[in-house]
Amino acid sequence: MNNINDSHKTQLSTACLLLSVAEADEILEKQELDIIQDILKDFFSIEQNDAHELIHEAQDKMKNATGLFEFGQHLNSIFDHADKLDFISCVFEVAYADGNLHYLEHHTVKKIANILNISREDVLTSKVDMDNFLD
Repeated sequence: MNNINDSHKTQLSTACLLLSVAEADEILEKQELDIIQDILKDFFSIEQNDAHELIHEAQDKMKNATGLFEFGQHLNSIFDHADKLDFISCVFEVAYADGNLHYLEHHTVKKIANILNISREDVLTSKVDMDNFLD
């Protein structure tokens, strides 16, 4: 992204949604956290320690969240279509962190895509791209 819209709120909303996928199967693994940290660093061009702090802040925020809508709604208003497609690819990257797409992770990916108004076709394309990448 790297533009004026890279506010802390945008970064935090992104981290929260990525964490929601990682935690969907109720097992938060180290490789999932590592991938989230790498995504945040790359997506927002931030330092590793900033990404690490952002993840911890997002974990605290998620404890009191009532759902994903507030985070997705913010990103939906900030991200353009290309950013949304890049982001859903990142979401799949987290979902496949352990080499397996758990059905609860897949359900969370679909919820996020729905909030971001990403078409079913675009979601499927991202999923197929990730499947091909893993093969």
